[in-house]
Amino acid sequence: MEAQKLATLKADVMKLRQHLRAGDLYQSLPQRLGYLIDQIPVTPATTVTIPDDGAILDLIKQLHAGLEAGTLTEITDEQLQQLLQHLGSTDPAVRDRGCYYLLNEALQQQLLTNEQLGTIFDVVSQDSQLFAHIDQPENDAVYQRSFSILILSVLLYADHAGMTFMTPARRELVVQQFTTYLLLERDTRGFVADHGWAHAYTHIGNLLDELADESQLARADKLMMLACLIERYQRLTTPLIFGEAERLSTYLALITTKDELYSDYLLRAFKKWHQQLVMQPAPATATAWTRVFNRNRLLEAMALHDDFPTAIVDYLDDELEFLG
Repeated sequence: MEAQKLATLKADVMKLRQHLRAGDLYQSLPQRLGYLIDQIPVTPATTVTIPDDGAILDLIKQLHAGLEAGTLTEITDEQLQQLLQHLGSTDPAVRDRGCYYLLNEALQQQLLTNEQLGTIFDVVSQDSQLFAHIDQPENDAVYQRSFSILILSVLLYADHAGMTFMTPARRELVVQQFTTYLLLERDTRGFVADHGWAHAYTHIGNLLDELADESQLARADKLMMLACLIERYQRLTTPLIFGEAERLSTYLALITTKDELYSDYLLRAFKKWHQQLVMQPAPATATAWTRVFNRNRLLEAMALHDDFPTAIVDYLDDELEFLG
């Protein structure tokens, strides 16, 4: 995404966060966020630079063998940088079963130092990782964006599990970057032939979960991310059909049991969403029907949970009865 446009959007996001913290715009937040999203144009496609995977395959094989044999005791800084450089690979054997798997296993087995965790965070939270080609038609940069979000969720999980490396500055950065990302990401692809999982909206659910559990975050920031998800979700024009609704419903159940503020906001947003659909003409395009069925899948996934607050359960019962 063009640097100046991204900087302007980030500044707008920051202003809204500050106003929300001051209690100034709870009522108008959906409209304000919707306006920001609607102002983001789809720009012409440009060439996505894909890493050359030739050199990384031997390292992946070597590290896999070390893990399986139980002889791997560390990942060097140089090896770490190599793995991070290939998170955007279009080859699932490199990206998913290679780099992501190895980084996740290294975290689980505590083979990485706190300094290395910080290095990973600093790389995957960069603009060049999260916003590459994000305002363009569907493109191969989604793998880098999506897997950077996934790695961020794993890092926060590790921090919550006791590998404390997050600082207030990093916490602020991930909220600001992720909030902006939520407004921008439109790629809803799940499994892609030859390239494996893109799954941006599943990975969004993973990171939302971890941030919902982040005790150091202000309620206003958690509310902001919830609101961004809802406003972007409503405007998606392509289907979410690879389990994303189920993943996001788990997050919605988690956040709404944290505080009545989130439950009230979600109810207000869903009722407004319903009103907008009722007031519109009957769907007559693929885009319109896609939005209807994306919403229906989310409501149905939510209805399978038994851990939502009562008010939301009652609303879901009414909605699903209305849907027939």
